Amino acid sequence: MANPYIRVHRTIARHRGWQWYRLIPVLAAVAALPLVNDTWLGFLPKDSGVPPDAYAMALSVAVGRLSNLIAAAVILASYSALVRGPDRAVLDVHPIRARELVTAIARSTVKTQLYLVGLAGVILLPVAQASGFPVYGAALMLVVSAWAGALGVGFLVHLGGVWAAYSERLEGVLDALRGDNPRMQAALIYAPGVALVMVGVGTEFGSMGLAAWLNGWTLGLLWLMIPAGLGLAAWLGVGSLAHRYYVRASLLLAEVDGAWAHADESEHASRVYLQGLAGQRPELLRALRNGWRSHRLFATGGWVLGFLVLVVSWNDPASAAFWGAGAIAWVSGVAPKMASVDPRWLDDALGVRRSDVLVARAVVAASYSMGVLGPVGVSLSIRHGGVGATVALGLLGLTIVTAVSGAWAAGAWRRHAQWTYSAIALVAWAGFVRVWG
Repeated sequence: MANPYIRVHRTIARHRGWQWYRLIPVLAAVAALPLVNDTWLGFLPKDSGVPPDAYAMALSVAVGRLSNLIAAAVILASYSALVRGPDRAVLDVHPIRARELVTAIARSTVKTQLYLVGLAGVILLPVAQASGFPVYGAALMLVVSAWAGALGVGFLVHLGGVWAAYSERLEGVLDALRGDNPRMQAALIYAPGVALVMVGVGTEFGSMGLAAWLNGWTLGLLWLMIPAGLGLAAWLGVGSLAHRYYVRASLLLAEVDGAWAHADESEHASRVYLQGLAGQRPELLRALRNGWRSHRLFATGGWVLGFLVLVVSWNDPASAAFWGAGAIAWVSGVAPKMASVDPRWLDDALGVRRSDVLVARAVVAASYSMGVLGPVGVSLSIRHGGVGATVALGLLGLTIVTAVSGAWAAGAWRRHAQWTYSAIALVAWAGFVRVWG
């Protein structure tokens, strides 16, 4: 019997039309690639003539990192589609068949995230030019494997997060992790991180297989499929979880929203990260609350990325420029994300100027980016003196550019703001790496 929910998603897709804007990041990657090629893949034999063993290790590490980035994007997309997707508001009032609906959502997610494979194909093109298409194909195979693994693991873990939220056995663990969040929300907050760790382990084995294949071990190609195999195994458990917990996720979200509404009755409980910046500016306070409660991953993720960049680039200012700029560009993406849950009519209803809203979003994006700029900038200045301080100033300039660009995209494009900003951020990052890297 045909899945009726797949027909529903196809009908919605026809009404939306061809989503051309998903090609924007791919086209931006084409424009940015010449600017970062020397830094991104400067170890290729054509450029540096490194020994085969060193080349195999360097390429496997680079492709492994790219695969993890792609996997992280897919996992976040699966969270948005499954947990916070628009289907709930429409279908929750009707009796549904959860297994079939989740399958339809998964198929839709596959289609909407295919652009990431094209993006990776563009980024890895220098490998084909320097080492031939067999090596290029193997590298791209690892990326696709991680992409596929992230889909299966993402759906399993996010549905498992609903189970964890209601589990009495995990109450103590969630209380230790949740901070000032409602306990039930903690499971959903940390679910993407758990999924990324699982896929990351598989990707690490896959990158080891790529290095082994480059060194002559034919069976290393099979290791490239480990992340995809992990995703397939995870998908086998999705149907059972969907039947039990997809509908309960709506109840969980309602309870979380109710907990926040109750917390707002207390002035102390309603305080959010960096609230002191708002002062007497209500637009900035609203943006800070929006960012902290709906997109906290960018605030906490900024500090995590900042210290990771500090560790991996302690002795290399060029590496700090490369990874630090990428982290800042990602964190500033909170500005267009805020627009997705902040409808245009709300500004008119509240009687606020849209210019103030744009400035508020830019300030939030720049403030969250300080989590990256703080540790990276201090380490650069202390470790590398004047050269490091110059790179830190460059990162500060990039922070301003990306924050303003994200806020502008949110105001000008709204529906397609994330796609427009991703193109701007990708080219800005590439230009920065070209100058400072």
